[in-house]
Amino acid sequence: MPLGIALALQNGPPRCSIRTMRRLLERAPDWLDRKWVPWATIFLALLLVSPCLSVGWALDDYIHLARLDPSVEIPGFAHAPLDLFSFVSGDPDQRRALRETGFLPWWAAPDLRASFWRPLASLTHLLDYWLRPRSALLGHAHSMLWFAALLAVLLALYRRFHVAWVAHLALLLYAVDDARGMAVGWIANRNALIAATLAFAALLAHDRARRDGWRLGAWLAPALYGAALLGGEVALAVTAYLFAHALFIDRGSLARRLGRLWPYAALSVAWFAAYRALGYGASGGGLYIDPTEGLPYLRAVVERLPVLLAAQVGIVPSDVWPGVSRSAQLIVLGLALATVTIVAVVFVPVLRRQPVCRFWVLGAVLSLPPLCATFPADRLLVFAGVGAMAALALLMAEALDPDTPPAPGRATRVVGRIVLPLLVVTHLVIAPLLLPLRALTMTLSNRFIDGIDVSIPRGKEVRDKTLVIVNAPLDFLPLWYIPAKRAVLHVPRPRSIRLLASGITEIHLYRLDSNTLRVRPGEGFLRGEGHRTLRGSSRPFHPGDEVSLSDLHVQVEEVSPDGRPTRADITFDVPLDDPSLLWMQWEGAALASYAPPAVAESDVLPPIDPAAVMSGRARE
Repeated sequence: MPLGIALALQNGPPRCSIRTMRRLLERAPDWLDRKWVPWATIFLALLLVSPCLSVGWALDDYIHLARLDPSVEIPGFAHAPLDLFSFVSGDPDQRRALRETGFLPWWAAPDLRASFWRPLASLTHLLDYWLRPRSALLGHAHSMLWFAALLAVLLALYRRFHVAWVAHLALLLYAVDDARGMAVGWIANRNALIAATLAFAALLAHDRARRDGWRLGAWLAPALYGAALLGGEVALAVTAYLFAHALFIDRGSLARRLGRLWPYAALSVAWFAAYRALGYGASGGGLYIDPTEGLPYLRAVVERLPVLLAAQVGIVPSDVWPGVSRSAQLIVLGLALATVTIVAVVFVPVLRRQPVCRFWVLGAVLSLPPLCATFPADRLLVFAGVGAMAALALLMAEALDPDTPPAPGRATRVVGRIVLPLLVVTHLVIAPLLLPLRALTMTLSNRFIDGIDVSIPRGKEVRDKTLVIVNAPLDFLPLWYIPAKRAVLHVPRPRSIRLLASGITEIHLYRLDSNTLRVRPGEGFLRGEGHRTLRGSSRPFHPGDEVSLSDLHVQVEEVSPDGRPTRADITFDVPLDDPSLLWMQWEGAALASYAPPAVAESDVLPPIDPAAVMSGRARE
């Protein structure tokens, strides 16, 4: 039926022939109004994401396993089953241990912190471990159950604001959206599903309390919101919907409507105070920007919010953002702004007529700024998608209603005739086809990590060696996940890892003496947003800066105008030819052995091929 609607809309304007509209009105609402449709939708969504059951563990999952299993020993990662998301805490000793073992490269910010308070989410992973240790299948199935619970909550929520068939259409749009793929398909991302399920349950209880006078809801809603915050800080995004509810749904004076939000404001303040007091938060790195940093965060919101919005209403994923150059990012931003503007033009008539549409749209847009603290990714659209898909369902419902007045202005009507069919095809045809593939997204990271892992020696002798990686396309992937994966699987791993440079440009090397190597990347260190994950632009280098570890010393000789090192001298405690050093360089999609140049001689490593890295294709 959705395909039939799409084809019908493509054959003409939203208000095509009266006969066609009449047929659609007779069939679509009746079909979608049936009681079994939403449950069939939930089943279909679970079926479409079910390929994730074959993905296994990926990336952060190995860190979680290491902290769940007391038999796994990794310096810097103590056994902490209820604190799985504290990766780099504010503890200097932990940060020092991560530097020494090589989880953090020499250029990592000295005050780097990436620590998140998610005890409820951690508890669900601990439950998995208790039931069946190291079962990735169970972990994925558990995440799918949370996805089903979220859809059940959204069904009840949509029914509060729409007639049954429109509510069911909104649920269908949300459930089969391909942006749900990675959100469900990555076990470590379960915290977002937990937070969303509880947060939108809070919104549901709040609406019942305000419009139906349900007294229990006045207490239950804040309690559910508090629980959602313990699932993940992303739950803060639901306050955007609560604010929009006060503006467009609730009754009474504006002051009274806003005043009724005080329990959520009080809980947010209390949660934030506890969050800070316990040492949680993010700072120093580029992967996460603390909103308290001011201008860098505001700049991130201006750039990333349109990209996320365009990804939600369009088909191009926002995940491309961190992996492209700055010039390419500006192109992506321009296309995103154009997409959002064109779609907004189509929505204007519905927004003017229906306060509930204004509620959903404002909630969706205002839910995104907290998520702009990290790189754009479609898995971040769990909250924004709730309002966006409800608004899209209203737009489609009005298009199918012959009594809907025509949009004012010829230009608006022309845009609507083109854009609306594209939106229908995108979200009801293309998105469901992509969802199973997006649920397998983490297999790409697994293939990437496995390609690196198999190229590193696995014998017991590697435990006494320092792995020196001259270059790598990214900093955190080989450093974080190779040793974590080997520790979990009890495979011998290097004593420590030293990454000299990251990026895809060529690397110039010159050996100053027996122990010192001068490293000069073609475009400098930390080139591009995707390579500043562990040291943000707010932590610039200066000429003469030094970094000392137990076995090497780095001196920054030159820096760029924006504070990035362009030349660094790296001195090891032992000669570069010492057998305790295992030298490797990047080739294709993996690592290969490398021999440093002789004293007073130089070497140039060619640029890394991004296509080979993404495809997992090793150089022949």
